[in-house]
Amino acid sequence: MTTALILLPLLGAVLVWVAPVPRGVLAPFAFLVALTEVALWITVVGRFDFGAGGLQLDQRTSWFGDLSVSYHVGLYGFSLWLAGLTAVVAAAAIGYACWAGRERPRAYFGLLLFLLGATVGVFTAQDLLVFYVFFEAMLIPLYVLVGVWGGPRRVAATIKLIVYTMAGSLLMLASIVVF
Repeated sequence: MTTALILLPLLGAVLVWVAPVPRGVLAPFAFLVALTEVALWITVVGRFDFGAGGLQLDQRTSWFGDLSVSYHVGLYGFSLWLAGLTAVVAAAAIGYACWAGRERPRAYFGLLLFLLGATVGVFTAQDLLVFYVFFEAMLIPLYVLVGVWGGPRRVAATIKLIVYTMAGSLLMLASIVVF
């Protein structure tokens, strides 16, 4: 279930980017994917045992046995609510964008869905390398969304975002290597 929460918006983003559909269908499709993500999260909440502590609904797949690196995602109580908040806010943002209209909707809605999937991946990651990959993947759509659809000072904001997150990302990567 946790992997489905991550993959649903990522697959939706890929479909928005590559499916040969008219522009008028992109926004409702993206909104439908976001609403499906919220419904899937509600299903996960129904399966979550709030009385039991610890990690639940986890999935682990070993990637490199010698390096002890694995795809490991799961939900704690707090990460369940963070993933849900992410899904609800993304659905609201996509719904608003459907109503307001955006230029280049294929790129805009695809990036929002990709951002949703990567952010849920950050909140559910249980392996340090998986967390780092999702964190870096989350920054890519942020750069583009701020740089293209931001306000009047979007270029300055994008440069600051890149500089600050690059410094933090390099420090985090160095910490991961040392760890």
